[in-house]
Amino acid sequence: MATASTVRGVEVTRIRDGLWRWSVRRAGVELASAYVEHGHVMLLVDPVLPPPGDDRARFERAIHRDLERLGGPAWVLLTHADDPRDADALIEMTGASRWVPGGPAPTGVEAHGTGRPGEAAIWSAAHRALMPGRALLVEGGVPVPAPGADAAPLLALAPEVVIPSVGPMSA
Repeated sequence: MATASTVRGVEVTRIRDGLWRWSVRRAGVELASAYVEHGHVMLLVDPVLPPPGDDRARFERAIHRDLERLGGPAWVLLTHADDPRDADALIEMTGASRWVPGGPAPTGVEAHGTGRPGEAAIWSAAHRALMPGRALLVEGGVPVPAPGADAAPLLALAPEVVIPSVGPMSA
């Protein structure tokens, strides 16, 4: 069961062990990111940082604690190469490798086309979680395709949770 907490500029939701979602508001838009553990590997999907201050410091401590606990590599995955968000800052903070659509996906996840150029959805079979970037949005708790996206192959994966990079997630 997912549990959420909000501290000023960031909302963090623990979906299950090794799968978290966090979001921040920028210019009135909810931007969301996913944290996924696969064995000793940390994956940060479409990462955004909390605003500077206590929330950012708490976030950085948590990331460093998890890197030490996991002991493996970290990856920053971008579902859309043209929308890096805070990837550079997270790469600098963690020493992570960068993944963009078109390259081989890191261990533990699969990349799936969305029907839109330069974009991919990230699938974690172990967590039954789909991170579709902006290809799927959640309206009324239900994933719906964004204009031009081919949702059928993504929804055929039968995800238990959908974590888009904009707006709310599915339950």
